[in-house]
Amino acid sequence: MSPPPARLDVTAVIVTCNRLEKLRLTLQATLAQAFARVIVINNASNDGTEAYLRGLEDERLEIVHEPVNTGGAGGFKRGFSLAVKGEATEWLVCFDDDAFPAPDALDRFTALRPDADVGGVAAAVYFPDGRICPMNRPGMNIFHSPRRLLKAALNRSGTIGLGDAAYAGTEPVSVAFSSFVGLFVRCALVRGTLGLPRADLFIYRDDSLYTLSLTRAGYRLLFAPGVRFVHDCSTPSSGSRVYKPLWKAYYIIRNDMPFFRMLSGPYFFLILPFLIGKFLITVPYYDNPVLFLRLLCTALSDGLRGNFTKLHKDVVRRFS
Repeated sequence: MSPPPARLDVTAVIVTCNRLEKLRLTLQATLAQAFARVIVINNASNDGTEAYLRGLEDERLEIVHEPVNTGGAGGFKRGFSLAVKGEATEWLVCFDDDAFPAPDALDRFTALRPDADVGGVAAAVYFPDGRICPMNRPGMNIFHSPRRLLKAALNRSGTIGLGDAAYAGTEPVSVAFSSFVGLFVRCALVRGTLGLPRADLFIYRDDSLYTLSLTRAGYRLLFAPGVRFVHDCSTPSSGSRVYKPLWKAYYIIRNDMPFFRMLSGPYFFLILPFLIGKFLITVPYYDNPVLFLRLLCTALSDGLRGNFTKLHKDVVRRFS
């Protein structure tokens, strides 16, 4: 019997903000596995998270208490920067405070032994009840060529999300982009070609843009169905896509603009009406449709003009 493969050096990066009860479960599941380090970025939580984290005793833990909430994007930027310090760390894996790895996730990742041209590996993410989590589906690029786009249009698939068949399979599948929940990234790329995630996005699409940059740089991003994470999230990911609190809609609409511009390239202005339309159809579902329309116009304008300077406190004040 051959010996098991040597374990890869993997650092976990977790960003948290005011979800103490979920964070407890996340850290329990994470610390139960042989991660080399576990970095926790506490984004100015005021629910007892800081006291809880200060009471933990595990030499692998590295905890940062931020004085202000920099959003998931800012938190991951900080976490990535700490994870890649020192040449020993080969890989990092990132996830939110309401997500956690399955008990065998690290072992299954180690067993993959990714080739040198693989820059990232995306886990299969499920809800606690076993359903596939739509917001964490890795994506394909249907805009890669006119032929692929035409095929998608004729099949009326139109979707960029990976299909259920890939989750039922056993072999890794190449994808164009993925979320930051259960994403393994080769640290050498963070130190060099890719750099750090964009903090100015605050929340949403920071992961999609980062991983799309990875594949655009010529590296492969693999979806590994055997590497599983659980995401106990409440943000809408299907159906009417109504965001609560309302200010969250500003970030997804604004940040969709640079993402789809990068993904679709010359087709961007052809698909822009459809992007706007998917938000317009949600207007009747909001408690204050007029305020949502005002938010939509502001977010579209900022996203299309590349304006990512609004402070979070101002976004909350204007759209709450």
